[in-house]
Amino acid sequence: MKKRVKLDDIAKVVGLSKMAVSLALREDVSVSKDTIQRVKEVADQLGYTPNRFAQSLVNGRSRTLALLLGGSLHDDYQNQIIRGAIPYAIEKGYTLSIAPAECDPSLEASYIRKYQNLMVDGFMAFHCRTAEPYKQLKKNGVPFVLYTKYFEDLECDYVVCNDFAGGYEMTRRLLELGHRNIAFVYDEYLKQSSEVLNRRRGYAAALEEFGLPAGAASAISFDFDFKSNQTDPEHLLAKNSAFRERMSGAGRPTALFVCNDVLASSVYIVLKKLGLSIPGDVSVAGYEGVYLGQILDPPLSTVRSPIQDIGRKACQILIDKVEGTLPKSETIQVKLEPTVELRGSTAPL
Repeated sequence: MKKRVKLDDIAKVVGLSKMAVSLALREDVSVSKDTIQRVKEVADQLGYTPNRFAQSLVNGRSRTLALLLGGSLHDDYQNQIIRGAIPYAIEKGYTLSIAPAECDPSLEASYIRKYQNLMVDGFMAFHCRTAEPYKQLKKNGVPFVLYTKYFEDLECDYVVCNDFAGGYEMTRRLLELGHRNIAFVYDEYLKQSSEVLNRRRGYAAALEEFGLPAGAASAISFDFDFKSNQTDPEHLLAKNSAFRERMSGAGRPTALFVCNDVLASSVYIVLKKLGLSIPGDVSVAGYEGVYLGQILDPPLSTVRSPIQDIGRKACQILIDKVEGTLPKSETIQVKLEPTVELRGSTAPL
């Protein structure tokens, strides 16, 4: 096994003390730029890698961040968050430890306790609807950044999509296609989640702007249990009798704005089982822009959320808080703008 290169090895080659080499690698202002460049060149040639454990003992930081995936892993949303966050973390010398809680608040709380015992520097989190663990983190002064959704009663750092704007813009597009009977379809589990609330608020605002009465805003619950893995038509029909009756009766909606793309895929199954064509009988639009929407038949019109950018920005803010570039007392709340993509699932009335 190859021997690990140490600061002493670099010091012997460049003719400096171990302390001077350490300062040069940290680009300390007391060391000249020429010396820093020389030390770094030798370090690269020898294959030197910093001893992060030793560094953590010196500066009190582990250079490890916890990424809490409170959402499900059934689509590529969390994968895109990871793809946005990890390269930035590595670039800054940090490691991301991934913890999939999958909508289980007790597991989420357990992860937070265990990671604190491991002295992680901070948390990125897609929460499981329970604010208490994050209120405790805030009380203890532990940096954390929520992504995708936040708690409306907790002042904290977060990075999300501008879901109000996305909900408004997609509804406006459906209205411009001539639709007036547009229903908002939501997953009961996500009914009170900030991202769904804001998408629904945007939807209602667009209807109001077009002069439609308050009663025109109509919501339909759709029961989707991702953990059961039950996506066969009969199962979905049995679990969603209210949706089935609404789409089978007179005056059914001519367009459905579904709160996310994965739920929209199950809506497709039920609509087709009912003998309704998309978009001939009913237009369907989703939200988030995950890969699944592109391979549905027909391809799903959607509001594309900048998912990787959300992951990267959340990681950036967290590291800045950990390193003191941003003061912990300053609350950072970022809303990134979405884009609308109309595909084959929506058509003029």
